[in-house]
Amino acid sequence: MINLKNLPETPGCYIYRNSAGEIIYIGKAINLKKRISQYFQRDDALGPKTKTLVSQIAFVETKIVNSEIEALVLESSMIKKYLPKYNSQLRDNKSYLYICISKSKIPIIFTAHSSNLPPQADIYGPFPDGSSVKSLLKTIRRLFPFRNKENHPKTDCLYCHLGLCPGPNPDPKTYRQNILNIKKILNGHFKSLLLSLNKEMKEASRSENYEAALVLKNQIDSLNYIVSGWHNLKNMYADINLPADKESQAIDSLKTTLKPYLNFKNINRIECYDISQMGNKYFVGSMVVWQNGEIDKGSYRKFKIRSKSSPDDQYMMKEIVYRRLQHPEWGIPDLIVVDGGKPQVSAISAITKLPLIGLAKKVETIVIKNADNWVEINLPAKSQALLLLERLRNEAHRFANRYRLELMSKNSLF
Repeated sequence: MINLKNLPETPGCYIYRNSAGEIIYIGKAINLKKRISQYFQRDDALGPKTKTLVSQIAFVETKIVNSEIEALVLESSMIKKYLPKYNSQLRDNKSYLYICISKSKIPIIFTAHSSNLPPQADIYGPFPDGSSVKSLLKTIRRLFPFRNKENHPKTDCLYCHLGLCPGPNPDPKTYRQNILNIKKILNGHFKSLLLSLNKEMKEASRSENYEAALVLKNQIDSLNYIVSGWHNLKNMYADINLPADKESQAIDSLKTTLKPYLNFKNINRIECYDISQMGNKYFVGSMVVWQNGEIDKGSYRKFKIRSKSSPDDQYMMKEIVYRRLQHPEWGIPDLIVVDGGKPQVSAISAITKLPLIGLAKKVETIVIKNADNWVEINLPAKSQALLLLERLRNEAHRFANRYRLELMSKNSLF
């Protein structure tokens, strides 16, 4: 019998071993006691693969850290070291991310999947949750600006103006130190980084280089803050099921919700669309794909709007879906999801009879046109079906914005 009473109520990582002492699963938590207890008190909420995992747990170990960000980094390093049986999907599933630091003269930092890891780079991961990795890199970039692309424009890019990129000609010494500091964070060496930054700040003060000392002080204060109070991981702990069970539950829930209103046999492929624009320029659209239980980035498509030179969201949405439908070789979606409400759904329903829904922002209402009637559905905030739709909508939004920023960056060269 596993004793749950004496478990710590702190951030950290938990290790499950089987009766032979083998490590079979590693996870992380904001509150270790609360998280681990969920596995043994919510049998009715567990998927089949998660139930199998729990049935094999004989011993539980914990490793306490000071913060969520440390738990994220520690979990990744332990999974890489021990390769637990039930974490094995992290190595096989294309949707899991690694952080890469190139070995070029001016190193760049970027994320990649296992299928396209660069041969010449320092690799950190795998990370089970892509959204937390991106939040982590955004946080780090505010502390230590870095490049994320090899070919930088000859002038300052958008990220330069935001203080997140060192620009076309970074100071070699400062940039090299930024990269070393980032590596310390990704290796979990928070204490040594704080010690070295404090030492540099004191040396700068003694040399009366007060500007440099102030920069270092701000970095120390910010690092102390994120180490003690970084809160980007909360959504990761709402459900203890293994990823395969979560996806299966989400699709089952989505089919149950939509079946009364839409005609489909199954949902194996979902396509989600979004529009991104800046003022009266740079109108673009995106298509992201969920297929056979996972995000399929190889099937993503991006569109430069051709037919409009002024903002008209539903017309632009109609254009990109129409252009996509001219390519049956891409595969036929079982469900189309558009970012928006009745105007967007109405525009798309005029050009296709494929199952179609909209996801309206703010209250996250699912909008369906059923013959001549409109259906609006509001699912609970923790519904697996809603979480899947939100994830796809947010991914479409990210992909569209990224394409728009690429176009803006290219135009800044001229």
